[in-house]
Amino acid sequence: MISKDQLWKSIFEDFFSEAILFFFSELHTRIEWPRGFEMLDKELRELFPESKQNERRVDLLAKVWLHEGQEQWILIHIEVQGYKDEAFSRRMFTYYYRLLDRYDVDVATLALLTDKHKQWKPNQYSKNFAGTQLQFRYPVFKLADHQEQDFESNPNPWAMVMQAALIGLKGKWTDEALLEAKINLYRQLRQRGYTIGQARNLLSFIKYHIHFRKKEFFRKFETAIETLENKNPSAMGILELVKRHELAEAREEGIEQGIEKGLEQGIEQGIEQGIEQGIEQGIEQGIEQGIEQGIMLKAIIGIRKMLKKGFEPAIIADV
Repeated sequence: MISKDQLWKSIFEDFFSEAILFFFSELHTRIEWPRGFEMLDKELRELFPESKQNERRVDLLAKVWLHEGQEQWILIHIEVQGYKDEAFSRRMFTYYYRLLDRYDVDVATLALLTDKHKQWKPNQYSKNFAGTQLQFRYPVFKLADHQEQDFESNPNPWAMVMQAALIGLKGKWTDEALLEAKINLYRQLRQRGYTIGQARNLLSFIKYHIHFRKKEFFRKFETAIETLENKNPSAMGILELVKRHELAEAREEGIEQGIEKGLEQGIEQGIEQGIEQGIEQGIEQGIEQGIEQGIMLKAIIGIRKMLKKGFEPAIIADV
């Protein structure tokens, strides 16, 4: 299953420009978007190694270029649903001053709070001792302060992301009710005229952000989406990303069994060949084939686990 931190990081990368327009409309107009943007994952890990220890929050650091020519760094911190942290403001300040101290760049920060605690809205960190004062303020977007109506008329795809995230704040869902809510949200998505690529990415977020308790409801959701898509042939290919995730899950479930079977089959085949070609040579080939298959399958498992834990492709290749 896709983890929450992977899901949020992916959706921010897919709709980064749209997210900045949603949260920082003035800053968005100053950014030279044709130059693209750069996710600073390496810099983030070096400065904040502790951020990897908690999957209930997500940190993103990106670099963009302004029309004036200078770089602008954007730090986005997400507290994932259900998490309340009394040390949050201090951590926001720590992140800011570490970036300022190491790179000496302007940093725009944002706290996106997706928890259910409406009264918890930390937006500053202050210290005052013997005449020395410090006050650090940062913008906060509290999802619990909003309703679906706040996003329904907004054409920005990021408004759809917020609608999907809002589903998780409505209390405990039955699988049946959650299924209906997700299908209704997808109907809205298709009515807004997004591109196939945008709709595909939004669909993945809608499907995995709030999990069904029973796996069968994932299939029911996909069946319902396919039924809707059959009525709209121009949108074919919309389920590609979701199906790829499901295929990966199915492969993982079978890989360990495959290792064992691969070893057994390799040895058995080798023994059978050995009876015809020479018992000694056949057993040796069978064992070698079995070991090779086992090593390959174990490598696949290792790669998938490293990908899930957020390792970069270059690091995986070195391993």
